[in-house]
Amino acid sequence: MEKKIEEILPFVKNPARYLGKEINVCIKKNNNIKVALGYPDIYEIGMSSLGLRILYGILNERDDCVCERFFSPWVDFEEIIRKEKIPLFSLETKTPISSFDILGISLSSELNYTNFLNILSLSNIPIFSNERNNEHPIIIVGGNSTFNPLPLSPFVDAFVIGEGEEVINEIIDIVKENRRNRYKILENLNKIESVFVPIFKKEKVKKAFVKNFNDVYFPTKYLVPLNRIIHDRVSIEIMRGCPSGCKFCQAGSCWRPVRIKKVDRIVEIAKQIYKNTGYEEISLLSFSAGDHPEIENIIIKLIEEFKEKKVSISFPSLRIDTFSFQLASKIKEIKKTNLTFAPETSERLRSRIGKNISDKKLIGLSLQARKNNYRHIKLYFMIGLPDENQKDIEDIVKLINELSKIIFIHVSFTTFIPKVHTFYQGERFIKKEEYEEKRNYITERIKKNRYVKFSFQPYEVSCVECFLGKGDEKISKVIYNVWRKGAKFENWKEFFDFNKWEEGFKETNTDINEYLKSKSSPYPWDFIEI
Repeated sequence: MEKKIEEILPFVKNPARYLGKEINVCIKKNNNIKVALGYPDIYEIGMSSLGLRILYGILNERDDCVCERFFSPWVDFEEIIRKEKIPLFSLETKTPISSFDILGISLSSELNYTNFLNILSLSNIPIFSNERNNEHPIIIVGGNSTFNPLPLSPFVDAFVIGEGEEVINEIIDIVKENRRNRYKILENLNKIESVFVPIFKKEKVKKAFVKNFNDVYFPTKYLVPLNRIIHDRVSIEIMRGCPSGCKFCQAGSCWRPVRIKKVDRIVEIAKQIYKNTGYEEISLLSFSAGDHPEIENIIIKLIEEFKEKKVSISFPSLRIDTFSFQLASKIKEIKKTNLTFAPETSERLRSRIGKNISDKKLIGLSLQARKNNYRHIKLYFMIGLPDENQKDIEDIVKLINELSKIIFIHVSFTTFIPKVHTFYQGERFIKKEEYEEKRNYITERIKKNRYVKFSFQPYEVSCVECFLGKGDEKISKVIYNVWRKGAKFENWKEFFDFNKWEEGFKETNTDINEYLKSKSSPYPWDFIEI
């Protein structure tokens, strides 16, 4: 099959996505347990997942296990492999993923649900778990979307709730002991407190989390892709969990407790990865890097180590109230990074949702940014939060215009989605006419401001995220129906088609409003203990 794959690669866009010959790739043969780890999007996005890299490293450290990777093929390659009847394969050895013992798939977005079904179809694996037998791999799903596993429960054999590296070795041991006995494997997986197996009833599933975060495994033999990926740099996780507890956000509810890596451990990891890869950018990863109690010491130590090597240090995220220009100036010695802040809403509502930052502070930060030669800042806002009124929308516009007198502003607007396990999980999703009224008001008042560039995430995209995130088992019929209509790559604007979802609800006699309106407890996902 490998020869046949090589013959078709010249006819597809970006064939490097399917080669699997990266620096530090792991290829092992004649091992006991075979695991294929996948991400339901293209290579460039999937390879930016740190979680996938961590599990790949842990599994390949085991002598009795081999782990390979797979991703969603782009539409041109899918068309060819369907025509040529080539099943979806692993990158490392071009082995059909249907022949592995375990398929582990990371789901971080509800918009990837149709891609998940498409992967099963491309692999010739039955879509519904009850149609699989001992010859099929065990389909295990993890990631942020599994905090409500119900919408995908008919398609998945087992869900890992929480942090996968805490339970991955126990899972491998169970599969090894009961190989090719599907029922026995699932029965034993169900005994793990953080694993949900849909065919068994379980009153509580308790989130897995790493207790000793400082010493937990981290992949220093970092895979170096052959082509550019979304986050083409080394990401070192310096902290896990968020201390803020904003009422709308899963980061502060689902990923606690807060745990940190020590400075020396971070620097040692960075040195090893640099030696193994030669990467020239290190990103310090956490929900907000400024919350690390030793963040300045981390920066100082990394600059001492890497300044002569011209390695840049960056943050993917910083909270406004923990941002320090003194800290930024230290990083600036190597590379100037962009400033991104998330005020979310008006000052009045900010205090209610847990964002205790004033407009005055934002104006002060913008003045400091200009003084420090930053050319623009990026701001994130939400519309449709609970208790939002017209005055809040007016105050958002006023703040944007005030800040634009100081520095160029890039503004992104999204629609509030009530996420499961958050304080606002029972709130409603606003109606389209409300959204349009708010969007039009904002647009009319900033569109002529040449110092503001702005965008809105389409209402329909947020709507799909909402009803899939808060769905139950019944909505699985809608997901299956929409996939059958050809839906995939839903988080790519050129493929997203809300009409398919509306048709899917209608054809399955499912009421979309049941998943968008406000509800009180108990909730279907309450059995997941975070």
